[in-house]
Amino acid sequence: MFPVLGSSHPALKFAIISSGYKLQDANWIHLYEKPISTPSLHIFGVLDGMITLNRSMELRDCFVLPEEMCVVGAGFCMK
Repeated sequence: MFPVLGSSHPALKFAIISSGYKLQDANWIHLYEKPISTPSLHIFGVLDGMITLNRSMELRDCFVLPEEMCVVGAGFCMK
């Protein structure tokens, strides 16, 4: 059982997070209580005007052994 979602969905093998940040809503804050062991790559946009570097790093710090990459510009992903 996948504990966070309460379903039988298997755990993620990895996560690639671009301009990510911690959710502050009380319904989700419990997700950050324990270190997240999913391997992760965090992409930070140095010039991102919406998600500050500090907010992205706050999320990165919730992971065990996160990898990170900084890019010039925003962390926008093209479709």
